[in-house]
Amino acid sequence: TAFIDPATLLDIADKLGLIDSIKTKLFRNPDSAAEKLATVLDEVSKIYSSLESELVKFLSLHFDPTADLVAERQVLLTLESGQLMVRMGQARGHCHKIWNIYQNHLDRWFHRVLSPQEAADMQRLFEALSYGDSQMELAIHQLAGWLGTAAGEALDLLDSGSLDDAEQRIRAARREVQPARQAIAQTLARLVQLQGDFIAASGTD
Repeated sequence: TAFIDPATLLDIADKLGLIDSIKTKLFRNPDSAAEKLATVLDEVSKIYSSLESELVKFLSLHFDPTADLVAERQVLLTLESGQLMVRMGQARGHCHKIWNIYQNHLDRWFHRVLSPQEAADMQRLFEALSYGDSQMELAIHQLAGWLGTAAGEALDLLDSGSLDDAEQRIRAARREVQPARQAIAQTLARLVQLQGDFIAASGTD
């Protein structure tokens, strides 16, 4: 069963389409803020990359009955304890940084180069990127919560000696989370593309 609507995770990718639609105007009127915009995109990428790497860590677990499973058990314990929730909470730090960059560097550039409507659209986008978007925050926390629960279930099976059942739980989890992972991959691809565009425009490496 779907524990989360992947469309919620894709919501930010759709919003980033706003940047795509006005980037030509921005490139025609370059500003040192282009580098700052690349930094913002990198900050958002970190949130999604962190989610994906934790999911992969869980989904790639394998329980060999002839091996010492201390490392695998440690991964499950860490995920079950809600460490990812803590890290997603720390993502708020990224979001405060994004809003500061917008206010101190990007807002002036947008108002100078874009139409009033476009500048207002960009302000709404950055409010969303700064976690004003409670929908995105909810989606990420739901995903982190789901991962903690799934890891706990696999750990219970592992500790009871049901290694096959633990592996089956992880295989089932892979199917459950596949749509969300595809949404994360699409969002990351869009972020990386845009980040590259603005790094090129700013003339930095």
